[in-house]
Amino acid sequence: MKNQILLFVFAILLVSCSSPLDKPFKKDNLEEDIIELKKSLSEDELQMLAGFIALKSLGDDKMLGKTYGDLLDEAKKLREELKKQEEEEKILAEKAKIDEAERIKRLGGALTVSLFDKGFSEYNYQEYISYKFAFENKTDKDIKAFTGRIIFNDLFDKEISSLNLTYDDGIPANSTKNWNAQTDYNQFMDKDVALKNKDVEDLKVKWIPEKIIFSDNSTLE
Repeated sequence: MKNQILLFVFAILLVSCSSPLDKPFKKDNLEEDIIELKKSLSEDELQMLAGFIALKSLGDDKMLGKTYGDLLDEAKKLREELKKQEEEEKILAEKAKIDEAERIKRLGGALTVSLFDKGFSEYNYQEYISYKFAFENKTDKDIKAFTGRIIFNDLFDKEISSLNLTYDDGIPANSTKNWNAQTDYNQFMDKDVALKNKDVEDLKVKWIPEKIIFSDNSTLE
């Protein structure tokens, strides 16, 4: 009778330990255990488990006493959390992108900035790229000052160069002003060389407004 009971208990233990996932993690046995785990796990699960163990090994987390099944469950949970976080970040990025596009459209509706000429000059051994801009105030209020960024793209919308633009000489309501500017030219900078050699007709100029200040000190940004 005792032998039958022992055999029964042994059979239960054998079944309960038959899966390699039930084995406790031991660093020294990892290579051998991985060989066994390959027989019962998909390639995706195996890679997930191996990556999770490697990640855990870099920190102070204790894995001793946990089975490979426990670690796989933790790995799956971590993947789901990261996936959820990634989706939330994606949604946030899309929202920020939409908000920025709406902001640029709103400020662009108040002020248009366009480039109508570009040249090159040399003075006192210093070379310059020169620009002629037209600013149009499309509002019913005088503009005191504004700031933003100009991006110069080629015909394929690939950025060539950019410059920060700040103007504080004022633009009356519903009127246009022309403005001349220049930047230092460096023959050893590819972006300067590319911009210098482009005609205005071969440039796509993008105006990214940041802030507009009106004469009554109200702002648009």
